[in-house]
Amino acid sequence: MITGRLVEVNGKYYAILNLKHPDGKRLQKRFDLELPVQNNKRRAQEKLNALCEEYTRKQQVDQNHPDVIFMDFLRDWLERRKLEISPSTYRSYKNMADHRMQAVFSDNPIREITFWFIEDYFGYLLYDGLSSTTAQHHYALLKTVFHEAHRRGIISEDPMEFVRKPKREQPKVSYYSLEEAQQLIAEVKGTKLELPVTLSLAYGFRRSEVLGLHWEDIDFADNRISVCRTVMEGVDEGKRILVEKDSVKAAASRRTLPLFEPITTMLKEEWARKKELNPTFVCSDKNGQGMKPDVLTHDFKKFLADRGLRHIRYQDLRHSCASLLIAAHVPLIQVQHWLGHSTMLTTANMYAHLDTSLVDECGKDIKKI
Repeated sequence: MITGRLVEVNGKYYAILNLKHPDGKRLQKRFDLELPVQNNKRRAQEKLNALCEEYTRKQQVDQNHPDVIFMDFLRDWLERRKLEISPSTYRSYKNMADHRMQAVFSDNPIREITFWFIEDYFGYLLYDGLSSTTAQHHYALLKTVFHEAHRRGIISEDPMEFVRKPKREQPKVSYYSLEEAQQLIAEVKGTKLELPVTLSLAYGFRRSEVLGLHWEDIDFADNRISVCRTVMEGVDEGKRILVEKDSVKAAASRRTLPLFEPITTMLKEEWARKKELNPTFVCSDKNGQGMKPDVLTHDFKKFLADRGLRHIRYQDLRHSCASLLIAAHVPLIQVQHWLGHSTMLTTANMYAHLDTSLVDECGKDIKKI
């Protein structure tokens, strides 16, 4: 236990701590307690006790965990948590650790990593082109790992305590007009992209949702299509694999929507073509195997370029669906349920501004007042 004493200098209290230099020599360190002597003896003693406890913890950390490498601790923590987190989260964390974190944190001992070092790390992430959302994922991992290191007494202070969480930027939304959407549907007909593109444009399905559709999710008798699971791409032992989750991210994302023409006919024709393969997934390749997300994104981008269509991301098919619904004066709460948003506020923030023609129409109505 570090010991110390109070001294009075020029009418103020100071604390003198008896410390040890790393080479074993004893040394004393003085701290200004910023307290006048008069009527502050108890308060000064409390501050002295707190300093003794703080430096005792630091000494114990230095003695018990002098050379713990941050990346070693992170990987050990990740392997111990592997069974407690989802496979996709594990792969995401491991990818962060093996690439950008390894490149920056390298062989640094965990106790030498400071607040400023971590602030610079987030600056590096944004400079390197990562989105604010991805930077937030890095923040969440670092915050958890450093908190665990502090809890276990490996570090005396948590450098993440005052690190600001990266602000999430509003995503840039692009979308097709009605005419562009109609042209896309015409161009994609009869190609391998017809099913996923048409379903995402008509229902606003996310890429993971449309690729996660099973044939058992299609009810031709009651004309219903249900979103029950998702498919993403991950890396396992260096190999890219499909990762299927029997649940969606939020309860609101699990939804059942009506089938309508020509969607029903398109699905029946696809089943007739592939029923001998007994495919599990609605969107499958020529062998009846599920489509890979990255392949779908690549093929969609190439398809637009080859056909001379304006470039949008695959995710923008979902935005296009929302824009078309809003332009058709569908109530926002119905758009919310159609897209599977958890709240109507999310829908409003992302899509209420999309169709400028609605703003023009409101202007005409106001003039009539």
